[in-house]
Amino acid sequence: MAVLAIVAIVAGIAVPRAAGWADRAAVRRAAAETAGFYHRARLEAMYRSSRVRVEFDADSLRAVLEDGSDSVVLARAGPSRHRVTLAATRPVVRIHPNGLGWGGANTRIVLRRGAAAESLTTSRLGRLRWW
Repeated sequence: MAVLAIVAIVAGIAVPRAAGWADRAAVRRAAAETAGFYHRARLEAMYRSSRVRVEFDADSLRAVLEDGSDSVVLARAGPSRHRVTLAATRPVVRIHPNGLGWGGANTRIVLRRGAAAESLTTSRLGRLRWW
């Protein structure tokens, strides 16, 4: 009976910590995927010498060429597949062919699950900062 009580106490301490760890890991993974997607879209704009529209959504991340054809260059499942929510001050950011941001300066993307959160911010220079 005493062993069962000790196991219950240890489990009561360990389970909430494990849940917090899982939330932090999922948010970090989603932030890394979102940042990688943004960087890849920026490189596509420079490589193709065309403006690219990056669309952030919880369900999907899309990069669309704005050269008259509006063809999708990149598409990826969004952070919701990790059960992470995405909130963006601007859901669409444009990247000029020289890699500079176009109309999306200081766009903030917040990824959150439980108590864990990560923030990504774009600059006028097209860079992405991970807070």
